Amino acid sequence: MGVHRDPTKTGVVLDLAPERDYDVRQMYVQDQETFILDITPSTPESDTAKDDASPRWPYPPQSDTLSPAPSLCTHSTCRPAIRKELPMPRSPILCLVLFLSLAAGPPLGCAHPGAEEGADSAPGDRADARTGAEAGDSAAIAGGAAGLLDNPPMGPLGYSMIASEDGALLDVEDFASYEDCEECHERQWEELRGSMHVIAHTDPIYRSTAELALLEAGEEIYAYCAGCHAPQGVTTGLIPATPEEDLPEVVTAGILCDVCHQVSRLTGSSGPWGEPGNASVVLSPDEDRKFGPPGGDDEAADHEVETREFLGRSEFCASCHTIIHPLNGLRLEHTYDEWKNSVYAEKGIQCQDCHMRSIEDAVKVAETLTPVVVIGQSEPTGDEREIHPHYLVGANANAEELGGSPRYVAMAEARLESAARLEIEVPPSVSSGSALEFEVVVHNVAAGHSLPTSLTELREMWVELEVRAEDGQLLFHSGHLQPDGEIPDGAMRFGAIAGDAQGSVTYKPWEISQFLWKRQVPARGFESDRFSVDLPDSFAGPVRIEARLLYRSASPKALRSLMGNEAFEPKQVEMAGAEAELVVRE
Repeated sequence: MGVHRDPTKTGVVLDLAPERDYDVRQMYVQDQETFILDITPSTPESDTAKDDASPRWPYPPQSDTLSPAPSLCTHSTCRPAIRKELPMPRSPILCLVLFLSLAAGPPLGCAHPGAEEGADSAPGDRADARTGAEAGDSAAIAGGAAGLLDNPPMGPLGYSMIASEDGALLDVEDFASYEDCEECHERQWEELRGSMHVIAHTDPIYRSTAELALLEAGEEIYAYCAGCHAPQGVTTGLIPATPEEDLPEVVTAGILCDVCHQVSRLTGSSGPWGEPGNASVVLSPDEDRKFGPPGGDDEAADHEVETREFLGRSEFCASCHTIIHPLNGLRLEHTYDEWKNSVYAEKGIQCQDCHMRSIEDAVKVAETLTPVVVIGQSEPTGDEREIHPHYLVGANANAEELGGSPRYVAMAEARLESAARLEIEVPPSVSSGSALEFEVVVHNVAAGHSLPTSLTELREMWVELEVRAEDGQLLFHSGHLQPDGEIPDGAMRFGAIAGDAQGSVTYKPWEISQFLWKRQVPARGFESDRFSVDLPDSFAGPVRIEARLLYRSASPKALRSLMGNEAFEPKQVEMAGAEAELVVRE
């Protein structure tokens, strides 16, 4: 039985500039009067016939050396650089006319705009102030590796941008422990306990990667990583100067309460990268004063509370959750830009509105695009007011394996199960002996960023698919893991493949200088693949198609590369499922 796939993505392709194609990556109704189109460069169609069974980009072959996929900048600000707000059409014909009218639009360039942290400006509101580092970012997929910078940006303490108010080293005694804060803030510690933030330094994947970085790339790169994973270690000079076994507990304790609540300023937009990232914060420790969001200055507090509005804004999170390669400028993690170019940002939904809420509240935020206000007390004798839960939940279903709590595993799985919707589009019937053609669509329904996000060269999301006859006969399957635990070629998958300067696949962050392949589902957007199954001449009867959308934090191969003999079997989570039935007629 012959099986082939047409990897052409459903969507509208528009000629907006000579010799360039563009995709509608995202289309959604903003209100009753307006709909939004986000348009990006598409990969040029190859000369290969559309019924060629060999996988083509964006389907990555399982090889160690890949050619860079052309014509797509990895900097997500570029993806919706042409953004059209159009009157809501009253008919499909008018909609088509509006699509075609976009042909006169400007060419899509790579401007990489940014905005001051805490400001309300949208992408493109200010001129780009960044250096030639961005050029390497565009080259990551557009045709080669990012080259080393002549003068890599440095902060007062190295490649990490973290700093004290005067640039001097801090004293480790300046940082309170979790237990110190728990004396008054029991609720916050109970919510935070077991999170990935608490194990940021001791997480076995990070520890193995950091120790490997120390061995292969040196102390400066190790300290760069620790700027986010152990800020109190870098700002005191204990990292990298002190052996791991000799570090005090307050340094290895992860992201302390007394790290976030001692940040006085964000420096990303005014810094050398022109955007938040690489720990672009200033720590100003004071035992008698902490920083809090608006409304956090309870009279009952035992210490002074100074308001910092950025504590409730995405730029604060992006200060560490944007990772920029310090030597070549490649954006390794850019969740912030994915959010910034989404309807969530347009509606004022911040990272904290979802990731510092219960799963029920987070789903409500995604559905309504309205923040959920939580009322309570910051400490037992405090005033009833708006408070901020401290759950800090992401998608790491391996949290318990890494030292986190079972509760955080359950919350991560619930987040994943609410994030996407899977759909199968089939004809009502087909004739025996003909090809059964159907489409699988993955919708991002509840994540305020792309799926997957974060370190996309590790994260994997894919579709497992089966087509069966009424008697259970397997007619076609795709996406079932191979004996070595890897996703097979030709599967509908999402994530990224990172490469070093020579084009070889690598999982080591310090070696990455390009992305050889990347595919994500944008916030409130969708991605689809069309499948074609050649049916036998004699076959007739009901057919059932079943699909599952699966996710895992990393592949076995990636974990072995970073952890060696300490690697474990990554847990996979079913994010969504779909079924469809049709009849094959004689």
